Amino acid sequence: MLLVSEMAAADWGDVYYCQMTALVKITPDGEITKHTLEKFQFKLDQTKNAMVFGSTGSFANEVSELTTGSSFPSQEFWHANGVYSMTNFRKGEFLHSIVLSNAMFSISAKCDKF
Repeated sequence: MLLVSEMAAADWGDVYYCQMTALVKITPDGEITKHTLEKFQFKLDQTKNAMVFGSTGSFANEVSELTTGSSFPSQEFWHANGVYSMTNFRKGEFLHSIVLSNAMFSISAKCDKF
C-alpha cells in the first residue's frame, strides 16, 4: 500500500484558510503597534500564476503573482513580490511584509488547505 502525503497532493486550485499569528506596524521612529489578528483565504490560480485572495480582510481582492523560478506549488513553497511587498509561503506558514513611505507592516499566519 502506498501512502500519499498531504504535501504531495498540494497544487494549483488549492484553497488555503489562514489565521494571522502577528500583524504589526513599525514606524521609522521605531514605534511598534500590534493590530487585531484576522482570518483570510486565498486560492492558487494557475491561469494567473498567483495567489488570489478572498473579498474580506487585509488582503481583500488582492492578486499576488508568484515569482518564477522560486515557486513550487506542488511542494507548498512559493514567493510572491509586489511593488512594495514580499510574501513567502512554506508548508502552511505565511509571511508577508509591505514597506510604505511612513511605515512597514509585517504579517505572519498559519494556513490550512481545504
